[in-house]
Amino acid sequence: MRIAGLRIAAPAARLLVAVLQDAGYQDTAARVEQAIELHVATEAPLTMEDHEAILEALGNSCPTSLARLRRELLEEQRWLRRRPT
Repeated sequence: MRIAGLRIAAPAARLLVAVLQDAGYQDTAARVEQAIELHVATEAPLTMEDHEAILEALGNSCPTSLARLRRELLEEQRWLRRRPT
């Protein structure tokens, strides 16, 4: 699957589900888990709120296998804040 344009392998996606569940983001975890089960090969159907939840869950103790995802989501967040409305 892809999140924020990055290909996320199934083991890393399962780790993300666990991190999200531990942080209390059950809905986002369920959407990622469903994408894993459906073998989604394209962008996972996540909202901007889901992206925010992932960033919050990864926080300062981000597993190495998810560090690139965190960086991409932070960059996406910066871009959206700079974007003129």
